[in-house]
Amino acid sequence: MSDPVQPAAPPPHAGAPESALSDPQPLRWETLTKRQFDRIDRRSAVVLLTCSPLEVHGPHLPFGADVLEGEGLAERTLRFLPEPHRSRVFLKLPFVYAACDGVPQPGTVGFRPSTTIALLEDLGGSLAAQGFRDVLVSNFHGSPRHFLAIETACDRVSRARGIRMVSVFSMMLSRLNGGGSELGDVLGHLPGVRKADLDGDTHGGLVETSQLLALHPEWVDPDYKSLPRRTVEIWLDERGEARPSSPRGKLAAIPAMFAAFRAGIRFFGRETYSGAPAGASAELGEAILDTLARHTAEAVTELWEDRLPAAAWHSPLWALRHLFVHPAAVRIADALLGVPRTVR
Repeated sequence: MSDPVQPAAPPPHAGAPESALSDPQPLRWETLTKRQFDRIDRRSAVVLLTCSPLEVHGPHLPFGADVLEGEGLAERTLRFLPEPHRSRVFLKLPFVYAACDGVPQPGTVGFRPSTTIALLEDLGGSLAAQGFRDVLVSNFHGSPRHFLAIETACDRVSRARGIRMVSVFSMMLSRLNGGGSELGDVLGHLPGVRKADLDGDTHGGLVETSQLLALHPEWVDPDYKSLPRRTVEIWLDERGEARPSSPRGKLAAIPAMFAAFRAGIRFFGRETYSGAPAGASAELGEAILDTLARHTAEAVTELWEDRLPAAAWHSPLWALRHLFVHPAAVRIADALLGVPRTVR
């Protein structure tokens, strides 16, 4: 009888290197039988979970773009792990789409940050009770309230249960670009890309369209090639409105952040993407995924080898988390920012 916890490797995606044939392949949790599950060493296994929204991503990308990218990045990361971590068992849970602050357009499904926290805290507690020690929560949604909700749940479970449950997105924000949602400094060196091409590329633009062309081209509308570059700044200029100013000093940071959030909410109430999707390609998507996956593999290796202190597991906004995820703060911010009511 074949080993039930070693799944057959699926065919590599188009353009994958030959080495991809031997990449670690995660086991899909929902397909396991009790006999298979009981053969897994849970203390050394790694649980993978993606928590991202179902939201509108322009007229050309599927609603699940963030989920697909989060899962794609998590699985691509396994390719770049060193031994002995490549030999660990990886279990992939079905994705969770409880997320807040999606684009306020029909088709987006919204939740409170408190819902995300409660769901992930329960899930992490259940995994810890079963003996799992390492849980990686992936995500590709840049709303601070969302990734701070994930961080909060992971932190609570890690502290209460003595395990390593980590928001990978939050950890990489600190390592890659100091907390912003744009990736110009990280990806601007790639062939055929100028750093300026990535200015304002935060949602359904060059980066996300390229990744989806690499991961799931069958779900990308080919009309993406005709879409013009759109950003909050372009939209404000067209309306003759001032752009949000860059903060000078810590005291000005929060008002400036609120001004930027307010402009973004107004923009996405009328537009469905930000960036320049027309320049996207599957080749660029592969390069983006590989670049981000290499950085992520380095980080999680340090994490598992106890070379990454707990303070480095968090995003730069961690100290301000209560302003973003506390239920009272969420209600006040929604009122001040004019956030459309998607949860009642």
